[in-house]
Amino acid sequence: MLLSGLSFCACAQEVTNSSVHASKETGPTLFKPITVTADPAGDARSDIIRPVTILSRDHLQTRDLRNIGEAVSQEPGVSAGDYGSAVGRPIIRGLGGARVRILEDGIGTMDVSTVSPDHAVATEVLFADQIEIFRGASALLYGSGVSGGVVNIMNERIPEQMPDETGGDWYGHYNSVADDFTGALRLNAGMGHFAWHLEGMQRHAEDYSIPGFAQAHPQPGAKKGVVENSDVRTKNFSSGLSYIGERGFLGVAVSRFTNHYGVPGSEEMARIRQKQTRFDIKGVLDHPLPGWQKMKLRWGYNNHAHKESSEDEDETQLINREWEGRFEMEHQPLGNWKGILGFQYRNRNFSSTGEEAFVPDAHMDSLGIFLLEKRNIGRWSIEMGGRFEHQWTERREDNLKIDHGIFSISAGTTWQFIEGYSLRGNVSHAVRAPTLEELYANGAHLATHSFEIGKTTLANEKTSGIDVSLDKQGENLDWTLNLFANQVSHFIFLQELDLTGDGQPDRVDTSGLPDQNGLLLLNYAQRNANFIGVEFETTAHLLNNYRNKLDLRLWTDYVRGRLSGGRYLPRMTPLRFGGVLDYIRGPWHGRLDVMQVLKQTDTAPLETDTAGYTMLNIQLDYRFDWAKLNCNLFMRGTNLLNEEARRHTSFLKDQAPMPGRSGLAGIRINF
Repeated sequence: MLLSGLSFCACAQEVTNSSVHASKETGPTLFKPITVTADPAGDARSDIIRPVTILSRDHLQTRDLRNIGEAVSQEPGVSAGDYGSAVGRPIIRGLGGARVRILEDGIGTMDVSTVSPDHAVATEVLFADQIEIFRGASALLYGSGVSGGVVNIMNERIPEQMPDETGGDWYGHYNSVADDFTGALRLNAGMGHFAWHLEGMQRHAEDYSIPGFAQAHPQPGAKKGVVENSDVRTKNFSSGLSYIGERGFLGVAVSRFTNHYGVPGSEEMARIRQKQTRFDIKGVLDHPLPGWQKMKLRWGYNNHAHKESSEDEDETQLINREWEGRFEMEHQPLGNWKGILGFQYRNRNFSSTGEEAFVPDAHMDSLGIFLLEKRNIGRWSIEMGGRFEHQWTERREDNLKIDHGIFSISAGTTWQFIEGYSLRGNVSHAVRAPTLEELYANGAHLATHSFEIGKTTLANEKTSGIDVSLDKQGENLDWTLNLFANQVSHFIFLQELDLTGDGQPDRVDTSGLPDQNGLLLLNYAQRNANFIGVEFETTAHLLNNYRNKLDLRLWTDYVRGRLSGGRYLPRMTPLRFGGVLDYIRGPWHGRLDVMQVLKQTDTAPLETDTAGYTMLNIQLDYRFDWAKLNCNLFMRGTNLLNEEARRHTSFLKDQAPMPGRSGLAGIRINF
């Protein structure tokens, strides 16, 4: 992982109330709060009422970083909907797609990953300094469509502080499962009031290996031991420059992201090429006006091109030109209340051409205003927030215009009833406007082997939720228990159509004509739905002295989603258990983790059961200084049991299982 002058972490576990750093010789010596940068008030983790997980860079170095979904998939309540190596969007508490917003340093990634499950998120996790996960509708301040939650990827592309000296870091690894060679370099420097940052990475991975056949029911002559057409080629380069003064900073960055990968499971050997050029501006000013403590500005623009091609089809091209701006003002305390007033605007122009252009050319604008207020009263902390947003969409072919007004609110409180114990509660009512694809889709969607029909009369989706957490923080034992329930009115989902009246779902060809062996005919519909679940995590500090540190982390999660009438929703995360054993002695760090995923039998119509599996991983790190360089050698073994693991959340579970047994060796160098 890229470290950029940070010391090696003495505890590679989930960060809760503090960040644990190691000194060079003895291990853990310093505890300091981690700030949740996606929280408008910039509070430390212990002050956040909403359910949130913070993954530090040191924690991320123990994860599979091929995509954002894999990086966060072992956190309670968070899974991934993978579509081969290159693609993996997070799924939070059973909700994915547009209901989970992925941010890069506070604003959206502005790609087309929500349009189809085979579209990769246009961001590189390898550069992340911190990842923040907000669960549930309490993340409504970052968009109207985040009833599932928010994943915020923080990086250093726009410097916020003047570096002490010129420095950087270099990272490289080889992974045997796909002949994966990955390298990355970052540089930081400054002079006078100006600081600059450069970074670049390149990944070259072949088709990945598996223990058996890719197909759950292989055909005669099927190739064993590999998922064909799963190779990935990725490049990402960016540079940033900031002016840093006594009262704040203002910086700009430009980045270029290219991604070329295969789509497993497609008979046509489909290939996808992504290219994105992105411009960002970020600034902070302290005490801008009387009565105001801080002003924050965040703006981004991108030009995203997504091309799909195969041996038997014409090229499909999706173009997404989008910009998003966010402006926040933090006021002086008013009657012990502190808070943020903010505005957010998005402008999106989407166009598509080719055989799989099932979403027509469309335009979207949205304007939002949000307010968050907090205060402490003795052992109680109170938070209230609200957001109003208006969204306009227009279909270009016939100038059909649709607008939605959206109002969302949330409130929460924390009660520290005993020293070390906290009871947190959140209630929220969040409204989500339909996306472009839900409104206007009309055509063949080959990634899901379906023919999708949108509905322009879709109503707003409304989620009323409650989330209760009980936390215990102690010297030798920490644990957290989360319980949640969400009632969703007008839940938007794809349903099968039976226009022939024969009691069986209809199938059609790419033109929409009846074809018994063709694509499944689906349309977007609405019905009430409910989600309930539980998450539990505990960390026992078994050893903690000047020579040794040993931690044991155990966790589990469960979510159930149903439509009114009792029908299960598809691709719900099954019951999972996990355990992690971390040991540190001097420069050595060893980690053993295991995750047990149970069989999923609560399935939707036409959905098959998915077998459970056990994922066993191990990692060993050794840190040393050489000249003026801080070096870290590491080795990682993944899926050591060589399990045939198929994710129930994946559209490709029966065509592309997860990678088999692999060995990874790498090095990190700070200078």
